[in-house]
Amino acid sequence: MTISDRKNLITRFNKVFARLHYKINFDITNTSSFLLATDLLRDNTKRRLFKIVAANVETLFLELLTKGIILNSSSSQSIFFSLIKETTQEFLTDCYGFRVKVHSTLIKDSFYTKLVLSDEKILLNVPFQILSTTDPQLFRTIFVPIYNKAYDSFIEALLDNLIVEITNAVMFIIVNEFSFIYEVRKNFYRSNFLSLRNVERFRNNLGWQSRIKSTIKRPSEIYNSQQGIWIIRTTGIYYRIIYANRSNEIMTLKRFSLVTLFFIETKDFLLSRVDEAVYFFGSSVRYTLTSVVGQVIGLVWRGIIEGLKK
Repeated sequence: MTISDRKNLITRFNKVFARLHYKINFDITNTSSFLLATDLLRDNTKRRLFKIVAANVETLFLELLTKGIILNSSSSQSIFFSLIKETTQEFLTDCYGFRVKVHSTLIKDSFYTKLVLSDEKILLNVPFQILSTTDPQLFRTIFVPIYNKAYDSFIEALLDNLIVEITNAVMFIIVNEFSFIYEVRKNFYRSNFLSLRNVERFRNNLGWQSRIKSTIKRPSEIYNSQQGIWIIRTTGIYYRIIYANRSNEIMTLKRFSLVTLFFIETKDFLLSRVDEAVYFFGSSVRYTLTSVVGQVIGLVWRGIIEGLKK
C-alpha cells in the first residue's frame, strides 16, 4: 500500500466516523416495526450508550488499522465479544458511579450475543476491510454485482448496523440480567418501564422476536441472498433489506433453521402447482366458452335467422 493510499484510507476513516458521531446527536428513535432492546431507554441514556459504542468501535478500528491486523473468523468473534463486554461494563458503570465488572459467562450465554456473532462477517469484517484496504475482496464476494463499489454511504450503513447491533446486544444482557434492580430501571429506563411487570412483558416480546429471527427470519434471508441492516439517520433508526450473497452460510444452519428452508421449498412447490392448476382451469374455461358455447350460440343464431326468412 502506498503512502497516498494510506492517507486516503485515513481520510475516509475519519470522515465516516465523524458522520456517525454527528447522526447520533440527533433523533435515534426506532422507526421500524421491530423491537430494539434500546427502546426502553430514555433518550439521553440511549444517546450515551450509542456514543460509548461508537467511540469503542472507532478506537478498535483505528488500533487494528494502525497495527495492520487482518481479521479472520476467530479473531473477529473474539473482538466482537470484547466490544460487547467492555461496552456493557462501561455503560453500567455510569449507573453505579464505580467500576462494574460483568462476568464473561453472562456475555457468552446471552442468546442475542450468539445470534449477532453468527453474522460477524458482515457486521465486523466487511466494514473493517473496506476501511483498511484499497482492495476489499470480502465486499466483492458478498455484495457484487448489486453493489459494485463501497461508497462512503454504504460504509456508513454497515457501521450504523454494527453500532445498533452492539447496543442491542448490550441492552439484551442488561434487560435479562439487571432489570430486577430498581436502580437500573430508575436511572436508565423510560417512565413506563419503571414497573417490573412492563419490563417483563417487554423482555418476553424481545426474546420471542429474537428467536423468530434466529429460526425463521435469518434462514429466510440467507436463502434469499438478503441481509437486514439498521441505518441511523438524523430522523431516526430505520431497518432496510439489502442484497448479500450468503449461500455459503446455508451449510452452517442448525436443525430448526433448516426446517424453515424446508417449509419455504414446500410453499414454493405448492404455489407453483396451484398456479399450474389455475392456469389449466382458466384455459379450459376459456376453451369451453370460445369453442362449445360459441358454436351453440352460433347455431341458435342461425336458426333464428332461418326462421325469420320463412
